[in-house]
Amino acid sequence: MKHALYILSLIIISSNMSTADLDMFTISLEPQWHNLEHDPQKIKQFDGKWILVGSIVFKKKAKESVNLSRIHLQWKGEHIDHLLGSLYKKSLHKEFLPIEKYLVCDGSWNKTKQILILPFDKRHILGPLNIFYLVLTIPEELEETIKKGRFTLEENSLPEQFKICSHSQSLSLAFNTVPSHTTI
Repeated sequence: MKHALYILSLIIISSNMSTADLDMFTISLEPQWHNLEHDPQKIKQFDGKWILVGSIVFKKKAKESVNLSRIHLQWKGEHIDHLLGSLYKKSLHKEFLPIEKYLVCDGSWNKTKQILILPFDKRHILGPLNIFYLVLTIPEELEETIKKGRFTLEENSLPEQFKICSHSQSLSLAFNTVPSHTTI
C-alpha cells in the first residue's frame, strides 16, 4: 500500500510539473487575411498579392535563453506547385509594415512535401513576447485554394522548450473562417 501511495504521489508531482512547463512556453497561431498590396502594377510585378495570412506568437515566462532558427509550415489542402512566403518580426510598439527592417527570412517551398520552409537568416533569441507575421505572395488563381486549406506548424522546427506546445494544442493557421479584411 505504501508503494502504491508513493507512485501515486510521483505521478501527481510529475503532472503538476508538466502543467507548469506548459505555462512557461506557449505558442499561438492566429489566422488573418489582410491584403498588403493594392497597386495592380506591383501585384503584376510580384506575381500576386502580398497577403498577411497570420501571426505566430511565442511567449516565454522562463528566464532561460531560447533560440529560434527556423519554422516549417506543413500545408494541408489542395496540392500547390509553387508558393512564396516571408516571415517578418512585429515590433511591439509600431504598426506592422512588410519592410526590409522587419524581415526575418524569405521562405522556400518544398513542392513534394508541401512545406513552407522559413530558415532564419540568423538565430533569433526569444524574449518574453515574440510576434512573427507570415506574408504570402498569392497569385489570383491560388487565392481560393489557400483560403480552403491550412498550415500546421511542424514540431521538429521548434526549440525543445516549445515542442510540448504542439502536443497540447492545435498549431495551425486555417483561413476558411477568417473574414477577408481583418485588421493588423
